[in-house]
Amino acid sequence: MIEINLLPEEMRKRKKMNLKLDLEVIGKVKFLAGGALAGILVFLIIFLFAGSSIRKRQIIGMMMKEQAISAEKAQAEEANKEIIFLMARLTELNEITKRKFIWSDKLNELSDLVLPGIWLTRIYTDADNRFIIEGSVISKKEEAMATVGKFMKDIRERQTFFKDFSNIKLESVQRKGTGDRDVVDYRIVLYF
Repeated sequence: MIEINLLPEEMRKRKKMNLKLDLEVIGKVKFLAGGALAGILVFLIIFLFAGSSIRKRQIIGMMMKEQAISAEKAQAEEANKEIIFLMARLTELNEITKRKFIWSDKLNELSDLVLPGIWLTRIYTDADNRFIIEGSVISKKEEAMATVGKFMKDIRERQTFFKDFSNIKLESVQRKGTGDRDVVDYRIVLYF
């Protein structure tokens, strides 16, 4: 039969819990709890070991990818350097071809300006919009420096040659004495 207690909670009879301390049951529970705890610890150790080996494999894979990427990066940097170099050369060529004179005419006029005893060893342009003339002067007396000065003066005064340049400078001079001859290596720079 169903029992209904209509009394308020404060007035109701409270049932007391019966705690029986049965040592046999407590011993079995201890044994089961210890076994369960040991099983949980073994499972936890296996789980952590498996997780660490998975992470180790992931790290090794990432390191391999990083090495492959670094090799590709080195190749890309090398290609970029090559592109930068080629772009600089192309800019130089554009500057040279943009000028409104014919190089053969300039070189012909320069050869007409060369004085006796003057030797041209190198003629070139650089990226700084300069026309550079390198050479040597050989003279019997100490007239080599005067010859270089006269050569520069002749270049400046020849309007058909100098009209495309803004300035002329003697950038370097190195004197060498060989016996009775005076030798001077020079570098003349003409600015466009």
